[in-house]
Amino acid sequence: MATIHPTAIVDRRAELADDVQIEAYAIIGPGVSLGAGTVVYSHSIIQGTTVIGANCRIGPAAHVGLDPQHLGFLNQPERPTTWLEIGDHTIIREGVSVHRSSKAGRENATRLGSHCLLMGASHIGHDSRVADHVILANAALVGGHCEIAERVFLGGGCAIHQFCRVGRVAIVGGAQACSRDVPPFAAMWYGGLKGYNAVGCRRAGMSRESIYAVRSTFHCLHTHRTATDAVAAIHALGRVTPEVREILDFIATSKRGVLPSVRFSGRRDSSDGAGE
Repeated sequence: MATIHPTAIVDRRAELADDVQIEAYAIIGPGVSLGAGTVVYSHSIIQGTTVIGANCRIGPAAHVGLDPQHLGFLNQPERPTTWLEIGDHTIIREGVSVHRSSKAGRENATRLGSHCLLMGASHIGHDSRVADHVILANAALVGGHCEIAERVFLGGGCAIHQFCRVGRVAIVGGAQACSRDVPPFAAMWYGGLKGYNAVGCRRAGMSRESIYAVRSTFHCLHTHRTATDAVAAIHALGRVTPEVREILDFIATSKRGVLPSVRFSGRRDSSDGAGE
């Protein structure tokens, strides 16, 4: 049977696995489902149709599954049932907010993957999709309708504009404002692409050949001002590994455009080694 502190408020319609723990002053609303081994720490609020997996850690004082901050949703006289889904082994720390989707239907749910870490005061907006093994440092902000791929690291205080994408194994530096897409394996700093995420690529277990191909690809992005010229140069290298193909496909499908190199962003000071 779940362990519930006497001061916690848990709606009888919530679904709790037998070994769930709910600490003091937490509030769990109807429609919430908590998987085995999950702990909700004090003063946290979980609302809406929110499904949380096994062995997660929520709070303290986290706000999960609240209504989306979306006027089109909030101004409706009868608000639809919207969803939030969170995977297994994800840690959501103090003051974090993760909102449900603005569109009805589980297929449109805001999604946060497994093995993620959301540090204090970070935020994931409505309708966003965040994949597995993603880390948001303190106060990192992800706007609505964003897509954050696997093993991305978002630095403290950064802001990802709504509808932006951040590709797999990319890193966004602290306090950066990102209004365009960040391609896979990139290191974003000084308002543009500073290089590739060398440390992240090694930690992801990429082969030396793949890393060299990624590095050559980003060299093309740094030496050609337009995406068209950079893509042509990448093809001319003859090193279209699966990782390079992933970058090319990401550029081809970008709707907001891909961030330029720092060489072309107007902020050329890139001497602190944030990437390679």
